[in-house]
Amino acid sequence: MEIRDKDSYGIARVLIEQSDSNYNYILWCTDTRECAVIDPCDARTILEIVQRLGLRVKYIINTHTHPDHIEGNDAILKVSLQSFDSSSAAKILVHPSRKQHVAPRNEPIDEGDVVEVGALNIRVIHTPGHCPEHISLILDDCIFVGDTIFSAGCGNVRFRGDVDALYDTFANRLTPLPDNLIIHYGHEYTEKNLRFALDIEPLNEAAASKLVVVRAALSKGEYVPLPTLGEEKTYNPFLRVEVPEVIETVKQKVPEAGHGPRNVFKALRGLRDEWV
Repeated sequence: MEIRDKDSYGIARVLIEQSDSNYNYILWCTDTRECAVIDPCDARTILEIVQRLGLRVKYIINTHTHPDHIEGNDAILKVSLQSFDSSSAAKILVHPSRKQHVAPRNEPIDEGDVVEVGALNIRVIHTPGHCPEHISLILDDCIFVGDTIFSAGCGNVRFRGDVDALYDTFANRLTPLPDNLIIHYGHEYTEKNLRFALDIEPLNEAAASKLVVVRAALSKGEYVPLPTLGEEKTYNPFLRVEVPEVIETVKQKVPEAGHGPRNVFKALRGLRDEWV
């Protein structure tokens, strides 16, 4: 577990064992000890941390409803209902289009909503593409993106996804955000994503340097440092679809891809699907 302490809030990043390198996040208000659990995969681990830190779960927030991001919902709800009355127990927050796919004790959240956890205000933005209901959450200089963007990569579109919607999210929702936002992503795929990025841009020094840092952390059993959005723009190929070197590589690898940033993005997503 990795904890980031600020004056008014704390964040626990938890890499879940025996998962697809899933990260679960716990975000809490320092004053009230209320917390939100984001995309719980392993309820037992999360509940142990919540208890150890003296927190009370107010919300379970699902960025999307793929099974590995909602698997821990029901167990956390059950414990919360056993510990508190119905008015104080936890609730699930989920995009309205997927309310029927989680426990009935839920409330819908969507673009423009603000989630209150103690004194904290967490802003919701809609970031579809990996799947239609996908949302992301912004607090201070942190953004919790689920499976929309990874370090040096992006979510696949195999399971209810749409690559055009994902491109629109990158171009119109993520790229204009402040560069200092720290990206809290849902899976640890960074090492492989960076190797793919270097296959697309072999001379990208930022990608090569980041790969050294990532491999050093992994070799010591440490968490990979979270990137900022500005950092990602220096090496994430899906944020570099207008860079000449990226365009030229795509032309060579996918001659039929067509022109323009949207087509480059779509071709990159197809290349990443096949890349090993």
